[in-house]
Amino acid sequence: MLKIYIQGLKDGVYDIDISSPVSQIPGMYDEFFGNVDFSGKLRILGKRYAVTGKAVCKAKLICDLTLSEFIEEISVDFKSSYLAVEHISSLGVDITDNNLNEHFIKDDEKYINISEDVSEELAVNLPMKRITPDFRGKSFEEIYPEFTQPKFESRKKKISDGEVDDRWAPLKELKFKKN
Repeated sequence: MLKIYIQGLKDGVYDIDISSPVSQIPGMYDEFFGNVDFSGKLRILGKRYAVTGKAVCKAKLICDLTLSEFIEEISVDFKSSYLAVEHISSLGVDITDNNLNEHFIKDDEKYINISEDVSEELAVNLPMKRITPDFRGKSFEEIYPEFTQPKFESRKKKISDGEVDDRWAPLKELKFKKN
């Protein structure tokens, strides 16, 4: 769990450097392994806690072009704020409402648990197109020249020269009867 100890802290700015194994963070995708490292700042002003920093974790991905496995470090900038309240139910707000961008914690909490928020941010930052760093920016023809079709290029020339493509030759054999 990625928990930040807050009990007894006064107003000010504090450095945060925490780490947790992926297996201890609920909701982490299977691609992630090792530890999730978080470093940043905790700012306290009254009952408001602001957490900013960077979360880093390694992910094991499969290349979309080569189907080879590779490891990429996923890092995200993280910002979140929390409000300490005496009774959450006394706010008159449904805290399960997903439209709210507020995080509420109890006044007497010892920790702020950022595990769920960090896991969501890391999941959102997984690349959509997963390409091994060795092949980024290269076309399919550059990676697999043996699968490009030089025969196709010669056929294109024949067609443009006015010759009939040999694939259509059986159609010439067809005879139509007139009634």
